[in-house]
Amino acid sequence: MNTAKLVYRYNDSLYINLTNQCPTKCVFCIKYLWKMQFHGYNLDISKFEPNADAYIDAIGKEIKIAGFNEIIFCGYGEPTMRLAEMLKISSAIRAGKIVGLQSDFKIRLNTNGLGNLINKRNIVPELKGSINSVSISLNTMDPRQWLHLMNPLSEYREEGFLSVLQFIKDCSKNLDKTTITALDNLGADLEKLNALAKELNIDIRIRSGLEIKKL
Repeated sequence: MNTAKLVYRYNDSLYINLTNQCPTKCVFCIKYLWKMQFHGYNLDISKFEPNADAYIDAIGKEIKIAGFNEIIFCGYGEPTMRLAEMLKISSAIRAGKIVGLQSDFKIRLNTNGLGNLINKRNIVPELKGSINSVSISLNTMDPRQWLHLMNPLSEYREEGFLSVLQFIKDCSKNLDKTTITALDNLGADLEKLNALAKELNIDIRIRSGLEIKKL
């Protein structure tokens, strides 16, 4: 099997495969179906999670090969499970320590929104200034449906949904751009999701179920 990738390219972005740990086992997750592969990349780092320096080095090597428009913390796991490493990597970029990247380079976090519960504190103040934008997989405004779709570990079931909503609200006030996402084939009330986006003045992306199959 090909060597596990710490960073990988998709479209015009560079993705940071920070961890395989995740507090949810979403019913729509493809990492098991795809056996930890993504478009020919092996994303299985379950046996060894490198430190921030390894990622900083990998990003530096990639920018020498070819440019990219955005850095995105997103792999087959929840990036905020390794918040300290994520912030170290972002700090290196913001400090201009990676040759070829400007200190204001676009950085995005793709997340399930459980970072506050995972880290037992409000992490949004730490994200402010470190990342530009966040994309949160919400999928529904129904707390019971959220439990079914996201299938969180037991310690995240009681407070999970409300914690995600609070995380979204805090991000909307502190980050340049906040986006909530949902799949169109899960039976969720998409009008309620659109209403939340309008209320908070944030973006929403409704993804096609067919899109997941093409990943």
